Amino acid sequence: MDSRAGSPATVDYDEAPLRLFHLRVALACCGGVFSDGYGLGIIGISLSHAPPRLGLGPVWMGLLGGASLFGLFAGALLTGPAADRFGRRPIFASNMAILGALSLLQGLAGSAAELLALRLGVGFLLGTDYVVSKALLSEFTPRRTRGRVLGLLAVAWAAGYACAYFAGFALGASGPEAWRWMLLTSALPCLLILPLRVTMPESPRWLTNHGFAAKAAAVVRDHPEAGTIEPDDLLFPGP
Repeated sequence: MDSRAGSPATVDYDEAPLRLFHLRVALACCGGVFSDGYGLGIIGISLSHAPPRLGLGPVWMGLLGGASLFGLFAGALLTGPAADRFGRRPIFASNMAILGALSLLQGLAGSAAELLALRLGVGFLLGTDYVVSKALLSEFTPRRTRGRVLGLLAVAWAAGYACAYFAGFALGASGPEAWRWMLLTSALPCLLILPLRVTMPESPRWLTNHGFAAKAAAVVRDHPEAGTIEPDDLLFPGP
């Protein structure tokens, strides 16, 4: 953003110090990925309780178990180009709200076909989150700590998947509608992380690479906790 590349005051954005704001970004991203892992894990144990109520045979069990993975593939495939063209924030700020709503609707499903449609939608939203969370976190995090911070995404996903089974076993004895309660709990992490998502700014790197240098400077200026470097002294490397 500043053409004074040789000036001592000019600092590469990648070399900015790690601050509390970067940890907030990491929490917003990891919370979403935790929700992704939970949403994928909970279907396995809930299906072990659902067949008597929904009349599920082996074919339906297979379709419901794999629906989220198919949706995830489609979501990730389509989200990459969209996030590159329209920005990371629109998807990042909205997908947890939609995922939470679909998760709640799962508990109201009255047939296997309805649950299948919802699981496809859930999977699609999971795919969108894998794309934008990694992109946003990598673009905000300074180079020196980027690898370690990105590694937290894998930890968060595994933690979410494991917690889904703990919740499933805890609710397993809650009655014949236990499978509904299990699926409903997948909305909780989505809604808890939503406030962090909707208050997250757009990636300064994406803004700069798309010709919005002034907006990129405003993001840094409006979030001084991201570092002590003046916005006008930051350089945003190109793609």
